[in-house]
Amino acid sequence: MKRSTLLSVILCVLGAQAAPDRTSRIINGQIASYNPYNAYIVYTRTDGYGYFGGGTIISDRHILTAAINIFGFVKWDVGVGSNILSQLGTVTSYTATAHPLFNSANRANDIGVITLPVSLVITGNVAPIALPPLNVVVGFPFENEQGTVVGFGFTDVAATVRPSYLMRAYQRVTSNTRCQQYYQITLPNHFCAEDTVEGANVCNGDLGAGFITDVNGQQTVTGVASLITQACGYLYPAGYTRVEPYRAWINSITGI
Repeated sequence: MKRSTLLSVILCVLGAQAAPDRTSRIINGQIASYNPYNAYIVYTRTDGYGYFGGGTIISDRHILTAAINIFGFVKWDVGVGSNILSQLGTVTSYTATAHPLFNSANRANDIGVITLPVSLVITGNVAPIALPPLNVVVGFPFENEQGTVVGFGFTDVAATVRPSYLMRAYQRVTSNTRCQQYYQITLPNHFCAEDTVEGANVCNGDLGAGFITDVNGQQTVTGVASLITQACGYLYPAGYTRVEPYRAWINSITGI
C-alpha cells in the first residue's frame, strides 16, 4: 500500500465515535473508552496464516508488543484510531524486532518492537504513551499496584468471534510467589496481575497488550501481556513482561 493511502486510512478514523466508558459488561471486562495508545495487531506467517494480538503505541513509528507476536512472522497489520474494531485504520509493516534472547518455551524476554513504514498522524485519537524512565531501575510496577490493560481479545476461552468494542480490565500486581504457582517466570523481568473483585482477565488475542500504570503522574506502559493460562479465567493471574529492564534495549531500537 502506498504512503498516501496509508495516511488516508489513518485520517479517516479520526472522527469515529467512541463507545461510552463502563457500560454493559462482556464476561468480566468492561467496554473501554478511547485509548489513543492502543494498537490491534494481526501478525502473519509466510504461508499467509495469521493470528491477532495487542500492542502499545510508544512513538509515531513504533509499537511495543510481545516477542511471541513477532518471532516467526513476516507481516504485521497494525490497527489504531478507534475503540470500535470495524473502524480501526490500518498500517502494514514488514519490519519488527523481537528481543534477541526471547525464549518461546518459557516466554523469557517476551518483548518486541514493530517499526512502521510511515509516521502515524498524532491526534487526540492516536497518540503514544510514556515508557518508564531510561537508565532508572525502580521496579515498576509495584506489588499491589493497580494497572489497566485493554484489548480486542476474546471475551471467553471458548469464543470464536472477536468483540466489536475494545475491552478493559483493571488488575493489581500479585506477589511473585503467586505468579510462580502458575508460570515458569523469569524474575524480576516478569510479574503477574489479576482482578480479584470482578474477575476481569486477558485472554486469547490480548497477548502483547500494554499494562498501564501511573508513574510520576503520567500514564506509562510498565508491562506487556505475555502469559495466560489455558482457561484464561478469573481464578488465575495473567503474566506480563516488565518493561523497565528492557528500557535501554527499546531505546537502541527506537531512539526513545
